[in-house]
Amino acid sequence: MIHIDSKESPLYPGDSLTRDERLQRIVKQSKAQARYIESQILLQINLTRSMNLDVIHFTVVYELTRFYVAMVGSGSDQTWLQCEGAIKAFTQDKPLYPWRSSTTYHPIPCNTHPLCKGDKCNANGQCTYLSRYASGSFTSYLSSDKIAEEKFTLGSDTGGPESIELLMGCGFIQENFEFIGNNHLRGKLDLIVEILGLGSGQWSFLNQLGVVGQGKFYYCFEMFNSKIEGSNTYLRFGADATIGNVGQKVHTTPIFVPGFQTQLYYLNLEDSSVGKKRVGFSRGTFKINSQGKGGTIIDSGTPVSMMYKDHFDKVADLVKEHFNDLGIEYVGSIQSFDVCFHLRGKFDVNNYPSITLHFQQADYVIQDYKAKFLMATIKIVFLGIFRENNTSLPNFTL
Repeated sequence: MIHIDSKESPLYPGDSLTRDERLQRIVKQSKAQARYIESQILLQINLTRSMNLDVIHFTVVYELTRFYVAMVGSGSDQTWLQCEGAIKAFTQDKPLYPWRSSTTYHPIPCNTHPLCKGDKCNANGQCTYLSRYASGSFTSYLSSDKIAEEKFTLGSDTGGPESIELLMGCGFIQENFEFIGNNHLRGKLDLIVEILGLGSGQWSFLNQLGVVGQGKFYYCFEMFNSKIEGSNTYLRFGADATIGNVGQKVHTTPIFVPGFQTQLYYLNLEDSSVGKKRVGFSRGTFKINSQGKGGTIIDSGTPVSMMYKDHFDKVADLVKEHFNDLGIEYVGSIQSFDVCFHLRGKFDVNNYPSITLHFQQADYVIQDYKAKFLMATIKIVFLGIFRENNTSLPNFTL
């Protein structure tokens, strides 16, 4: 797997970005994701299927032994790729998937699979899909057409390949995918050709793995470092998805399953602390209400965490109190960040406060200052959480 900001990534913006431009890039990405999450939740409450774009890449080997680069969505459950004969398609350097040449490709007729009923069926009796995404200001990305079964072959921890029969979308209409297919405008290759869905929904690649997948997947990215070109990150499933070394204590928190259809992963957040001071949120502050609003989600497509304003302000007050005790000047909001400070003279990084998220059964202590504070310049530092005013979004997005 390749991080979107890695030099190996097909979407790497180049070395020319300044620190400020890089910050604004992740700001734009996080806010675009927030708009999409809002629309997704509203659709899900009405039992309508919807998906989001995330920022990870994965390589899948097909029966024809062609390698394709995909974007992985932890908040998406539909897997699809562009198919040969597409009426509308974004630019890709690999050939469109030659489904006619595959002996293991089988279109799914309506009412022959539990996921292919009702509005999933067209007039020709074919199981279909419709995926919508969002990015930028108000851009809607669209991919749609047939659902088919195909053999996916991947490496395994046994040293040899393993294959599964996967229900996937064969896309013949892809509209407005400038985010993926515009590398050629900058003289680079358009390598991304598909979406691999790892969300919690029924269509998810993870759920289609069944017993062998054990309902688990694992990946871990290093913190961004412009000097590091390689990556040792792998996407692992099932028994191969192990965390920690022998003797190392691993903390876990359960995933909360809401009472409505969703592809998002919800967690039970109970409280938070800044340094040794606990905020003291009342019980149930971060729970989902009867309208499906609120809650805490973990989303790989949101680089900067977002917290609802009433809760954010309480956390921010403790952060401001901490820096005030150190004689550090609070300078208000700058650009898109709400809590900013002016560092004077030499600042000891050990003086940054830790931030603890108190989840059900586990405390997540964020010690590394780079994981919770962002620097625009050597002297200006931001709290790396957005203040979110929209009540339709989760209370906290990680």
